[in-house]
Amino acid sequence: MKERIRRLDRGDMGSAIKGCPRQITQILETFVDWSPSQPVEAPRQVLFLGMGGSAIGGDLVRVWTEQFSPVPMVVVRGYRVPNWVDAHTLVLASSYSGDTEETLAATHEAAKKGGRVAVIASGGQLVKLAQAAGWDLLPIPGGLQPRAAIGYSVAAISRVLVAFGLLPPAVLDDLASGAALMLADGAQFSEVDQTENKALEVARLIQGRLPIIYGATGTTETLALRFRGQLAENSKLFSSHNLLPEQNHNEIVGLAERIKGQGDVLVLWLEDEMDHPRVALRRELAGRLMGTRGDLLTGRLSEVTLSGKGHSLPERNLTLLHLIDWISYYAALLGDHDPSSIEILTDIKREMSQK
Repeated sequence: MKERIRRLDRGDMGSAIKGCPRQITQILETFVDWSPSQPVEAPRQVLFLGMGGSAIGGDLVRVWTEQFSPVPMVVVRGYRVPNWVDAHTLVLASSYSGDTEETLAATHEAAKKGGRVAVIASGGQLVKLAQAAGWDLLPIPGGLQPRAAIGYSVAAISRVLVAFGLLPPAVLDDLASGAALMLADGAQFSEVDQTENKALEVARLIQGRLPIIYGATGTTETLALRFRGQLAENSKLFSSHNLLPEQNHNEIVGLAERIKGQGDVLVLWLEDEMDHPRVALRRELAGRLMGTRGDLLTGRLSEVTLSGKGHSLPERNLTLLHLIDWISYYAALLGDHDPSSIEILTDIKREMSQK
């Protein structure tokens, strides 16, 4: 594996993943006193704007707001914003490069509707707009691919929402302790010679399989989306993701037939101790009824259950995210791919800019 890393990881994605917990602590330490530029009434709703790697942090924090905040938060990936955006809306515009065209278009529209805009970016047009318009700005370091800057993103979004009184300050403590847990896990996951390396073990199981990822509403839903995205970008693998309990009401039928017919599926269950007890039961029954508990003749596993560590939901989400990122990294190397390479995304951005 070390030879594969030297040969394939030309963009040093391994170091970027290992450095994620330090991104969190860097933001927390740098912006410990960050506050809105002008006093405002407490927002009645939050609109988060972003795409791809710049949006996933918003999805993660949105789940936490459902647990800790009385104010609803909606994530929009696209050019347009909802009709309800007004002067009582906090608009969080997130673009790592600052030049994402969908986010720029949506931010302009939200500002026209009177939304209070706060920007999270490393540079580009979005930072220039924020400076010219007097919007709140929390600048984050550049130099990474957006999906590798998730630590900066999550910490910056949380810092802004705490400053606006929309999340309790204790969430920042959870981020700090979550980063410490990630750092310890990363020290193990990054050592390919370890006798036990969970990330590498799961990546080996994924090879030659169709990964089907299931999170649970309200706990691990964003991690399922993150897993699918990381397998696509890092590992160059197509996968599917959905949520429990919804999976039990439709998708289970088609998946059971796929398992019975082609037998090429690896189901990846993402669980959390805060999952509703009935969701945990549904996960157990679905695995048994679909036949993912392993082939008694070959002993080949058809399902894996993954969970995070920690006392709080943010801690467990962060540590599970870290495990997922490492799995996608090793899946890339095992598939003989450079985990940093995203030529087709670069091509589509270039051609879009010419239209």
